[in-house]
Amino acid sequence: MSLTIEELLKIPPEKRFDLCRRQMPAAEKYIYMNSAGCGPMPLSVYRSMETVFGKMVEEGQVNVTVHGWLKGLLEEVRRSVASFIHAEPEEIFFVRCIAEGLNTIVRMFEWQPGEKVLISDQENPASILPFYMAEPILKMDTDTFCGLGDKEEILGQFCEKLEPKTKMAVVSHVFHTNGTAIPAAEMCKKAAEKNVVTVLDGAQAAGNIKIDVKELSCDFYLLSCHKWLCGPEGIGAVYIRKGLIPKVRVPFGGVGMQADFDVRNHKVSLQPGARRFEYGGRHIPMYAAFQECIRLADAIGMDNIIGRTRHLHRYCRTCMEALGDRVEILSPSDERLWTAIFAMRIPGKDHRELVRRAWEEEQIIIQWRVVNLETKEEGIRISLNWFIREEEVDRLAAFIKRILEE
Repeated sequence: MSLTIEELLKIPPEKRFDLCRRQMPAAEKYIYMNSAGCGPMPLSVYRSMETVFGKMVEEGQVNVTVHGWLKGLLEEVRRSVASFIHAEPEEIFFVRCIAEGLNTIVRMFEWQPGEKVLISDQENPASILPFYMAEPILKMDTDTFCGLGDKEEILGQFCEKLEPKTKMAVVSHVFHTNGTAIPAAEMCKKAAEKNVVTVLDGAQAAGNIKIDVKELSCDFYLLSCHKWLCGPEGIGAVYIRKGLIPKVRVPFGGVGMQADFDVRNHKVSLQPGARRFEYGGRHIPMYAAFQECIRLADAIGMDNIIGRTRHLHRYCRTCMEALGDRVEILSPSDERLWTAIFAMRIPGKDHRELVRRAWEEEQIIIQWRVVNLETKEEGIRISLNWFIREEEVDRLAAFIKRILEE
């Protein structure tokens, strides 16, 4: 039986973790340490989609009343996403995924030959490939800075690469490789001083750390809900700073982005806000799930979530350090940069085989990752979302110890 948000809010905060975990069948069935890949879906999130689908089945998808209701629901979701990241609804447009958002953003601008997009060497391929593919079309280049080190080192390495030709900086708010939460506000400030457009990829941040786009002072922010927020895959949202909306071009056309259009003169009057960047149909039942994910995170409380995951990170680090120097910790030693991702590697071991055995022998779900795209070096990523328990970390550590002793 699933709890409603209203029922959850009546429960003392300290009891919400356990009660919410019981609404996640996969987290109860397995040791689910892969929220950085895709989180376990709560029943309330599933029910939110089921409710919308049910109405569409009963009433039809184009019934006048249903059509209006669906459009209204999408705007409710827009308001929820905006509130979650401290933006305004007119600054939000929806996409299928982070990569679609980045492909859209890079095409909003006019590029001169040799102008650069600056990314880190810790980016997910989804945040790299859009720019590599755009290079021959837009005649721009992609540059890279080192994202390893403590807070001051990362900021310094970023600033060193802000050159006169740098037009845009695109960086993950939390690195998927090692869980580093970058000094994003400071980086955006330094970039703004050089008139560099700032784009933050929040794929690993949403539901993992706090997001306030106004405090960050970024130009764009992208997020999805299928990782730390434990929603379905295939939906995402983009924040664009309000002042930029009339200054950038709309790169794609389709029904929904227009306020009106003139078939004689081929002129399009655009939607006044960020909706001008949306076009085509939307899978609204999944957007209802996006809203439910946010409601659940708000009900648990992001402060509570962050406090819990930092505790779990420290606990896991202590357990892995106890295994000796054969375990190489990849997550930053600088506590200011910690998140719910804990990354490590065991030199000489096959990390893909280790992940397979963890699943088959212990029902532990962890993930191997390429932690260096140039050398193809691999490691293990452990996701310590709020529903993980200390005894589950103990079981993982015992499994790793057994692997080391073989």
